[in-house]
Amino acid sequence: MPDLPLGDWQFYVVTGAALGAIWLIIRPFLPRKGGSTSCPNCADGAASKQRRRKTGLTVEGRRI
Repeated sequence: MPDLPLGDWQFYVVTGAALGAIWLIIRPFLPRKGGSTSCPNCADGAASKQRRRKTGLTVEGRRI
């Protein structure tokens, strides 16, 4: 089995790219620090501050 090419610059470029790709893959699964507990998907809780509009249901142009 060959040794690692520690003297080759391409080894470090590919290693860095692989580590960056791994970070991008696992980042969504890591817990976030701080932020609001009322909105787990928002860093600042902005979605919980927005008022939702109620939309009327229509079928074939008639309001139900």
